[in-house]
Amino acid sequence: MNIFKQFYKSLYSPQDIANTRLQGKGKTILYLILLTLLASIPTLYYLSSGINDGVQSLSNTLEEDSISFSIKNNELKSNAKETTIINKDNLTIIIDSTGTYEESNISTSGNTVALLQKEFIIVASGQSQTFEYSSFGNVNITKEDIASSLHAFDEMLPILITILAVVYFIVLLISKVIEAFIFALFGSFFAKIMRRTLTYGQLWRITVYSMTLPTFFFFIMDTVQTTVPSGMLLNWVVTLFMLFLSIKEVTVEKQAEENMQ
Repeated sequence: MNIFKQFYKSLYSPQDIANTRLQGKGKTILYLILLTLLASIPTLYYLSSGINDGVQSLSNTLEEDSISFSIKNNELKSNAKETTIINKDNLTIIIDSTGTYEESNISTSGNTVALLQKEFIIVASGQSQTFEYSSFGNVNITKEDIASSLHAFDEMLPILITILAVVYFIVLLISKVIEAFIFALFGSFFAKIMRRTLTYGQLWRITVYSMTLPTFFFFIMDTVQTTVPSGMLLNWVVTLFMLFLSIKEVTVEKQAEENMQ
């Protein structure tokens, strides 16, 4: 059975998942990489498009907007007496030199760039990152300098986004490997109470394919940008449920035949 047919079968068939215990380890590792790639696509797409759109919108806004500001001695200085919020295209720009705007007020939905008194915040694809001006040394920069830097940064974006995508994929793959290891330990417990004699390697193979359904579900939810309440708990419950049903499909008669071969 090819890997794509296995993916389809693993969405609903515990029996087919149970049969994967007999396949090679290399194919299972390849399948885990496929699941990781699938899980990473929505986040990487929205993150890269958000960064691209954000840089373009911010650059255009800085060139067109009349608000003057600068960062001197690691602090934002502006001619505005109150917080300025600019909504343009798919980007929200917040400029506040008064120190009154709270970081908690910044929404993680949509794309946002917030220049606050002591730090700046970037929100893209639901991910928020905060950077203090002081972390870049003694910063002294004007709005015009930032606009000029953005043009240069825009040319480097494809390389930076590629590096970001590779790093994100590797981190996600490591987390999937750890998940599979932990779920396989639960599988050992299930096998024991159901009196199924399975090696850890066999349980690990079954576990990887049991992760298919929740991975595909969250791929769809991430694609339509829908937040699932208690998503981690749901992932664990569905994976363990599929793992339990798959181990149950390993009959004692089949095991006896396998041990005789």
